[in-house]
Amino acid sequence: MLSQPSSTSALAARAVAGEFLSKRTIWSSLILTAVAAWVGMHLGVVVNLRVASAGVFLATAAAMSSIAWTWVHSERWPGLTRFPIATKDLARAAYLVGSLVVLLEVVLPVIAFISTAQSITWTDAITVILLALGMAPPVLLFWSGPTRHHRLGALIALAAGIVLGIVLNPLIAAVVLAVEGTVCFLLGFEVVDDAARRRGAGLHVSSLVLGELASSRMTQINTAALVAFGWMFNAMLHNHGAALPLGAIMVVQNTPLNAYFSRHPSTWLVVKTCPRTWRTLCVYALQLTALYLACGAVAVFAPEPTLAHFGNDVVFVVTAASSAALAAVLMEWRWPLLDWKSEREVIRHPRKYVPALVACILSTACWALTR
Repeated sequence: MLSQPSSTSALAARAVAGEFLSKRTIWSSLILTAVAAWVGMHLGVVVNLRVASAGVFLATAAAMSSIAWTWVHSERWPGLTRFPIATKDLARAAYLVGSLVVLLEVVLPVIAFISTAQSITWTDAITVILLALGMAPPVLLFWSGPTRHHRLGALIALAAGIVLGIVLNPLIAAVVLAVEGTVCFLLGFEVVDDAARRRGAGLHVSSLVLGELASSRMTQINTAALVAFGWMFNAMLHNHGAALPLGAIMVVQNTPLNAYFSRHPSTWLVVKTCPRTWRTLCVYALQLTALYLACGAVAVFAPEPTLAHFGNDVVFVVTAASSAALAAVLMEWRWPLLDWKSEREVIRHPRKYVPALVACILSTACWALTR
């Protein structure tokens, strides 16, 4: 006979997994892992553990921030709190299931990339795993902690672990963050929707893209993380003599913006039923293109502008931004995702890779023709 705490913990884990996980998460992980392995094999770059750790920091922060805003701060979370489940057990379930998602969507792709780009050691693999899984609970607590003290403590703990990884050694940071994550899980620091009162309280901008950026923390974090990833990736390519500015492709993989109407079905219904739908979609496409142009310029030209093929890089960034925006708007116009339980199902749908794939094919072709 199971004890009561074990029973409620298992019930909480099943409830959270049933509410927010789906097969799309697994498919997204498999696709991302396959792409990471292919890129690692064909680019021929050598990735040191410090760079890989920085990528893990960014990816885990983005993934867990997305979980916080599409799980705990979603309309479905209050339903879970009505179950006969202790709040600490519900928090532990969120930490556990969220860490599982990080394992699938961050750890596996990172290990696939660095293992195909260079011969990975067991120490490197363990470091990556501990970094991601240890960092996941404090990030969730930072966004969803019940009090300001919880959130501030999580921020300090995260900053300490990241600084240790950058200044001293990634393995030391991995151990520190693993301890911090274990403490969060064992103590069961509660996670609550205390940010619900702030939802919609941001700046009101007469623009779909800018309004989403101003009001959605998840979109802000996702955009900043993608620009940072693109900058790091392009800098790494430059250091190894690769001329193709693939950092511009990473910034267009902005699913919260690419799937705007799928995430806001009521807005889509209004746009669809009002006259001149095409005009709204065109404005949305132009705004998305402008944002991707700005982000792509930062990712490509910030590391080290190369005057020898500056014009080719400009063509690449412009083509990537415009083609990704058009592909995203076309999918939202013709095939919006309206049948979903959690917003995260939209964000993790395999079709999220279509805009980046279209941008990669067309921009690479244009870049090659203009050389």
